[in-house]
This record gives sequence, structure tokens and C-alpha cells, in this order.
Amino acid sequence: MTRTTLARLVVALMLIGAFSFAGWQLMSSAPQSQRERPAAPVPLVDVVPTVTKEHALRLDASGTLRSAEELEIRPEVGGRISALHPDFEPGGRIDAGETLVEIADDEYRLAVAAAEADIAKAQAAIALEQGRRVVAREELDLLQGSVDVDPASRALALRRPQLRQVQAELTAARNRLERAELDLARTRLSLPYDVIVLERERVANEVVAARELVGRVARADRIWLELRVQPQMLAHIRVRSGESPGSRVRLTAGTLVGEVVRIRADVAENSRLAGVIAEFAITDPNAPPLLLGSYVRAEIDGGVLSDVVAIPRRALRDNNRVWVVDRDDRLQVRRARVTWSSGQQLFVEPGSGTDGLHDGDRIVVSRIDGLIPGTTVRQRQIDPTSGRTLMAKTPDPTDG
Repeated sequence: MTRTTLARLVVALMLIGAFSFAGWQLMSSAPQSQRERPAAPVPLVDVVPTVTKEHALRLDASGTLRSAEELEIRPEVGGRISALHPDFEPGGRIDAGETLVEIADDEYRLAVAAAEADIAKAQAAIALEQGRRVVAREELDLLQGSVDVDPASRALALRRPQLRQVQAELTAARNRLERAELDLARTRLSLPYDVIVLERERVANEVVAARELVGRVARADRIWLELRVQPQMLAHIRVRSGESPGSRVRLTAGTLVGEVVRIRADVAENSRLAGVIAEFAITDPNAPPLLLGSYVRAEIDGGVLSDVVAIPRRALRDNNRVWVVDRDDRLQVRRARVTWSSGQQLFVEPGSGTDGLHDGDRIVVSRIDGLIPGTTVRQRQIDPTSGRTLMAKTPDPTDG
């Protein structure tokens, strides 16, 4: 081997050694990677605040509109119908005091005239009898002392029975006149309040007997709504009594407001619901008509519930439990003592321990799948009515 070849071999070995040492140095000085498990995120729940205060109680109910007073028009005297009110047709409205039905009164005027003639005749008979009594008294005075007259014979001699007879005939004639005038007045039939015509059974110029049906009308200024409610609601409903008004009732579709005037003494056979009758005064004849027989919804004023918490219905879980976030931001389970429910709102009594809600509890309204009591959570406060976010969520401490 030549000297040149040997020198090249030495240089190559030195280069290999240098690269090997540099690689070992890099490997031994590289940083060691450490893998750490990330912290679990804190769950986020939607909550509504717990506020103990008074709440106005509104009872939702449904029922049927019907007439407060429905009448059958039956004239008290018979005869030919000489006229009907122009609006005496189904759906027509007739004002108070206007004549609905008029019966031809010719015969009844004749009866009044005949009764007046009988009175004049009876009065004349009384005048004649009084004259005869004067003559009889003078004749009896001439016979006094010569004839012994007992009291009964004296009364006959003075024509007292005859006077009583003609006086009785005058009384009967006056009674006939009063009856004839009453029948004459009954030929015109009117009512003291506005009415709406429901049916017409007869037309003008027909002959009807006394108390024969001519039509049916309903009172236009008052209407009843018979509502069906749960029997336990009755404890919160006032009935009108004298000057004390009943519970206010408002139709859901509209602004008409009435009051409770009656509570039925029985329950519906099929539904076992109680009956509450509300009365509405119709003061504006041009208002949209309320159709009798319509099924409508209404809201009854049930007074005030004191010291209760209003929560959304969706917050109530199985077995009357609610999930809450306590003062320490931890999930807890409470038993809800529901006092009343109205639509999508429940009224719950406050309490202590696991029974009832505590001051400072925030009621969970979102899903809580997989969470257990004692879990620390973040909260986002929600408006229970609109669902809007009232307060931004609390930050997650694990967020970078």
C-alpha cells in the first residue's frame, strides 16, 4: 500500500468518526417530550333565576257562549197579526221598547167600549135604586107605630139588598173594563231591553191563537259564557254577590271583559269538570258580534299567589324534581312543591333541604344528560318568557 492511499484512508476514518460523534451529541442533547392529559371542560347549562314574590294567578279555561236570557215570543191574546217589526227576522236587532208584534185590536177596542157601557148602565141603576130607597123610607115612616116591622123586613122595605145588587153589577162592569183594557194593551208586544231575533215562526196577516209561538229572541246586552275548569280551580274563583264583583274574565280573542256570576252545582258527566258561568255586558251595538254556541277560550283572574317561585314547565323533571345550580355553582336536585300551573308556567313553593327551592338557586332549563349532583357547571341566564340570553356564559377555566 502506498503512502498516498494510507493517507486517504486515515482522513476517511477521521471524517466518519467526527460525523458519528456529532450525531451522538445531537441525539443526547434533544429535549424530551412530555404528554399531559388536558383538563375536562366545565359543562354549560341554561338557567333562570329563583325569585320568591307574589304572582297574579291566571286560570285558562274554555267554554261555550250562550244567551243570558232567551225568550219565546207568544202574544197573550189571539187574533190577526197586523204588523211585525221590520227587523223581526233571524239576526235582526230590535231596540228596547219598540213593538215586536202587533195584533189587530178592533175586537179589543169594542170590548173596552162595551165594558164602559156596562159601567154607565150600572151607575144609572144605582141612581134609580137610591131614588126608590128614598120613597120606601118615606112610606115606612108613615106606617111607623101602626105596623110592627122586624129588622129583616125593614131592610127589605128600604131596598138594601137591591142596592147591594146594583153596586155589585157596577163592580163587575169595572172589572170587565179593566180586563178589556189589559187585553187591548197586550195587542202590542215589546220588551224593556234590546234583543236579537233568533227565529221567526209567523208572518204578518196570519191569525194566531193566544200564547202561540211567533218567534224566539235573545237578550242583546248580556251574554253568558259557560266555562269548564278543574274542580280545584274553584277555590281561586269569586262569584258576584250583591255589590261584590266576581272574578274578572277576559276572552283570549278580543278585549271583552266580564265577571263570574254563577258556579254550577254539578260537574260535566263526561269530563268531570266544574261549570263556571261568566257574564259579559255588550255596550257597543256596533262591536263584532259574538255568535251564540261558539267555543272560545278565556282567562279567569284567580287572585294572587304569595311567596311562590314561577318556573317554566320544561324545568320540571320526572317525579316532580328540578335541577338547580346552587350558590357554589354546583348541580343539585330539589323536590318541587307545585302550588299551581298555568299554561307553560308553574308556581312552586320555597323550601329547605332537598324539599323545595332555596334562595340563590338557579333553575336549570336545558338538558343535563350525563351529569350528576355536585358537578361544577357554568351558567347562561335565560329569560324564561322569551328565551333570550340575559347574561353571557361564565368563562371556561380550561379555555386557552
